[in-house]
Amino acid sequence: MAAVVAEDTDELACVLIPLADAHLLLPSVTVAEILPWRRVRRTPEMPNWCLGMLGWRGENLPVVQFELINGAGDKIAARNGRCLVVMNRTRHRSGRAFYAISAAGLPRIVHLTDEDVVNLPVRLGPAETANVRLGTEAAVIPNLSYIEESLRQIG
Repeated sequence: MAAVVAEDTDELACVLIPLADAHLLLPSVTVAEILPWRRVRRTPEMPNWCLGMLGWRGENLPVVQFELINGAGDKIAARNGRCLVVMNRTRHRSGRAFYAISAAGLPRIVHLTDEDVVNLPVRLGPAETANVRLGTEAAVIPNLSYIEESLRQIG
């Protein structure tokens, strides 16, 4: 029997998540599951960027609207999306292992190399690490540490 050798590749599998006015670009390993929109339970003590809590696999996950956590303020109203992207938490110090991000459309997988991504010199919001161009599309690389630290407010 011949051994199978993995080819060395410089591609990274990513997920492009559509928002109302932008796209989020994330490594695919950060996404646990993509769900059709479900009802989320809102409670008054939640920050405006948290749309509510989602029941998922026996856990309650906070649902984040990226535009609001990134400081859109009154420029955008909280609203339901088309689907929910369940995220694997990148830092497991404390808190939930998962949370969800509201998406305006269906995410898609893209395979990227260094040459595919061009950094855009724009002013970043608090929940952004970078703005990039992928061919003809612009995308935001979110600051997952900031989002996950903000989720500590919810408990």
